[in-house]
Amino acid sequence: MKPRTTRNLASLLLAANLDPREGRDLLSHVLKKPTSYLIAHPETTLTPVQAKNFTALATKRRRGVPYAYLTGHQGFYGLDFFVTNNVLIPRPETEQLVDWVLGRVKKTEAATIVDVGTGSGCIAVTLARYLPKAHVIASDLSEKALVVAKKNARANGVSKRIAFRRGSLLACVKASENFDLVVANLPYLTKAQLKNVPHEPKLALHGGTRGLALIEKLITQIIGHGIASAILEIDPAQKPWLTAIGDRIHGYRYEFLSDLAGRTRFFILKEN
Repeated sequence: MKPRTTRNLASLLLAANLDPREGRDLLSHVLKKPTSYLIAHPETTLTPVQAKNFTALATKRRRGVPYAYLTGHQGFYGLDFFVTNNVLIPRPETEQLVDWVLGRVKKTEAATIVDVGTGSGCIAVTLARYLPKAHVIASDLSEKALVVAKKNARANGVSKRIAFRRGSLLACVKASENFDLVVANLPYLTKAQLKNVPHEPKLALHGGTRGLALIEKLITQIIGHGIASAILEIDPAQKPWLTAIGDRIHGYRYEFLSDLAGRTRFFILKEN
């Protein structure tokens, strides 16, 4: 006996009370059909199970659960990344960090790059894909995050060129190892700011009283290792404190880079 069909796409989308594009994308995820098909065939009916799955996802989305966690995927720099609620969802702003690196490291250069606090692995994997001669080390304190990052490295064909290490910041690298560049999108939100992102892991977001606890520590480690350069993603409000820190550093110069919205978003260190 064939399973009983239920409501069609148009009625389900209307009842979901979501942004039309998000609604179609969720339906596309449930049905495993391209959105172009759904737009062309609004009369298509769903099985009871499919309708139930879509309604459950729509309910979670209305409650504020990020879309990427509902589908388990997020695009970043033209690549597809698997995400869970154990990792921060890749942000468009972070793509500028990748732009900066690709503008300075040649494809033929055998540079060694350390991605600190790799999370989903979006930075490490992307750099490994676009810099085929580079050697990338990706570290994270969270074992669950490393599981996600390793899965993304395999999916994007770069697992053999990324060394994954568990540990806090640069504590998992040896003093004898030589690195050309450190990249990092560390937790930089204050406790008050965490209220605006209730669904993502606090470990990947909370950076202490001013949001600078881990960033300050990493800067100290970078200098201690004598690493030539680094680019760290920051909160725009942290510029005054990082300016004061940068002014006290000997042997390095620093600068800030703004995001596409004109907000200070990156702190860059370069050895003199």
